[in-house]
Amino acid sequence: MSQALRTFGRIIARHWPALMAWYLGGEALHRVLIEFAGFVGGHTTLGGLLLLPLAVAARLVSYVAMYLTVRPSLPHSRREDAGGIREFGSATLAAILPFFAFYTAWGLLDADQIEFFQIAFAVALSESGNDATQIGDRGGVISIGVLPVTVLVIALAARVLLTRFAARLPRWTIILATYAEVLWTFMLFTLVARWWTSVLDWFADRQAVGWLRGFGDWFAVNLEPIAAVWEGTTWLVGILVAALIVPAAWITVAGVIYGTTFDSTPAFSRFGGGAARGAVMSVARTLVMRLEGLWAAVTVIWRGGPLLFGAYALAYAAWALAEQAGTRGVLLLVGGHERWFWAGVFPLITVAIAAVAEPLRVAIVATAYDGVIGRPRSGLDTRPSGVDAEPGEVVVAPLDVEQEGAVGVVGKQEGQQDAVRPRLGDA
Repeated sequence: MSQALRTFGRIIARHWPALMAWYLGGEALHRVLIEFAGFVGGHTTLGGLLLLPLAVAARLVSYVAMYLTVRPSLPHSRREDAGGIREFGSATLAAILPFFAFYTAWGLLDADQIEFFQIAFAVALSESGNDATQIGDRGGVISIGVLPVTVLVIALAARVLLTRFAARLPRWTIILATYAEVLWTFMLFTLVARWWTSVLDWFADRQAVGWLRGFGDWFAVNLEPIAAVWEGTTWLVGILVAALIVPAAWITVAGVIYGTTFDSTPAFSRFGGGAARGAVMSVARTLVMRLEGLWAAVTVIWRGGPLLFGAYALAYAAWALAEQAGTRGVLLLVGGHERWFWAGVFPLITVAIAAVAEPLRVAIVATAYDGVIGRPRSGLDTRPSGVDAEPGEVVVAPLDVEQEGAVGVVGKQEGQQDAVRPRLGDA
């Protein structure tokens, strides 16, 4: 426990200003890009769609930077050969898929798209002389159709080609590869979310669902004890999500960012061996490696043991309560005002509080993660993100480069890194 407190204090003392700067920078860029994408979307929905993923990527990059910033202060997870733009770019690439999953699950992707639509529709309506029938292919309407599917396919094809020929391309093309990855992932989760919403709406209209609702209402009126049990169960599930699942998700995020590996499990990166050729196999092998890295990060949750994870969950809960209490206290201090006042001030207050709270969350999560890695019985290790392979070896993860020759393993075995997170301040 004393070592964990020292690690936590060291992170705060050394990195708090940098963590605040990264968070505020990511939020500011996210805000600017949402506005810009909405403005462009008011003139052409396609243009807005091509820009909107960058707003999400701004938050992704800020959280990757925050977790990589504190890595030198982690006694068991730091690496002398880690760091640099190569690791940062590789970690960002590896983090995109799990980050978007997390971002979508917490409703943040939907919130960004709603805001984008509101801005784009207002611009398009103004440009059309307030005649909604004249908007045409403007207004930022995102739905399942030819346009988003086409964007997804083209972005994925570009990603495959950049992966296939990355060894022959200039290093700056990693920017194009990252953008293509962000774009196709954004469109994938957008389409899946739209499809899932339509499925839920379809079920909601079914007669059987209406009958079940009526049956539940009858229970609530005539059998109050059962209704009380149901409400209590719902409340308990909410508590468990807040107290266990959310901190578990965050420590997994840290594990992906730091490139968690198994000490003895054979790496899935050998998938396909030297015979794996072609763009499709290259992408498949990269995906398998990322899934292996994600699985290794997930195991951090239970390999630390119940005592360590319990202490971490309590620390996270204390942080969440302190953030809520701080927000409530500041709002009470400001006092009551008109709606127009809160429209401009409330976002500033929440961002200011988050700028103080987010470094604390990063410190808590990173400290807990390092504690798990430091346990000899955990069977886990980390490797620097984006480390070049030795001659004759191949690592697909860093820049997703497919090279000729036998597939080897760097460090303990595989690696994968990652990062996440938006302002998941609500998580």
